[in-house]
Amino acid sequence: MALVSIVVPIYKVEKYLSRCVRSLLNQTLKDIEIILVDDGSPDKCPEMCEDYLKVDKRIKVVHKENGGLSSARNAGINVATGKYIGFVDSDDSILPTMYEELYNVINKYNCDFAMSDYERIMRDGRENLKSLNIAKGYYDKNRIIKEIYPELIMGRNLDYGPLLSVWHCLYNSNFLRQYNLRFDEEVKWSEDNIFSAFVGYYANSFYYLKGRGLYKYYENAGTITTSYREGAWNVYCTMNDHLRMFFDNKKEYNFSQQLNLHQIYYACNCLGQLKHADLDKEVRNRKAQEILKSEKLAEAFYKFDYPKEWSWKLKVQIWLIRHKMWNVLKKI
Repeated sequence: MALVSIVVPIYKVEKYLSRCVRSLLNQTLKDIEIILVDDGSPDKCPEMCEDYLKVDKRIKVVHKENGGLSSARNAGINVATGKYIGFVDSDDSILPTMYEELYNVINKYNCDFAMSDYERIMRDGRENLKSLNIAKGYYDKNRIIKEIYPELIMGRNLDYGPLLSVWHCLYNSNFLRQYNLRFDEEVKWSEDNIFSAFVGYYANSFYYLKGRGLYKYYENAGTITTSYREGAWNVYCTMNDHLRMFFDNKKEYNFSQQLNLHQIYYACNCLGQLKHADLDKEVRNRKAQEILKSEKLAEAFYKFDYPKEWSWKLKVQIWLIRHKMWNVLKKI
């Protein structure tokens, strides 16, 4: 049994996999197991995983049919033996002290999870430290309800809450098991949203290592998707449905405005992608109208209050969406 299990989902990343695995093998915390989950990758990744298996006894390999990121992470959870568990994307890397630093605070404060900042590595090599808009240090349940719940699902300015990404966190395995916290395999994109929202809701405590960019998130060519994806709106509606089923009518906090903002955010997202999509004009307009006339979007706008903090530009954009004015929207 290892102290820390590190789950690495792998799919079509043969160019970056060695960089990732090297950073895991170089961890100053030695009592780890590295679980490489080959999610049916069609390139050389399966063979590379088998080669790594011979390099270090701390490495485990799982080969499976392609099922997506959530499925791969869940497969890793299934075989993990560590007291704590972390997730690293296979096209990224981490600093040598990452898991030692996270372990030290999660163990010292007996937290459900610990979280660091991360470095965003641009394609031109520039590095930007990304910090969260919350204070450093220890959060107990009362502080989580007061400071995290108000933006757990979606921030008031249509930005994500502080607990979105799983890859710069370390979780207590017993905590994940206690609440059966798994990744939603029905949702194929933005998988972290649901998992992280549930984690934030159930957590009794966590620790934030602010200013420590221990995770390196690379903007690799082909790994960042900003173009239009067929079926995206339906996927995001499913995600919001799952969040709504869980968070509606919670006694501790009213999440209804955040759920509405979350739905509206993805309408903005999909419409923005459609504006630049390589589609016939008639097809683009039809798909935009399908979103604007969606019953899900209408429900989100019902009894919706515009946050006072919003800029006039954002208010105008959302007003245009609310009134289905695609011909104006696509020009701004």
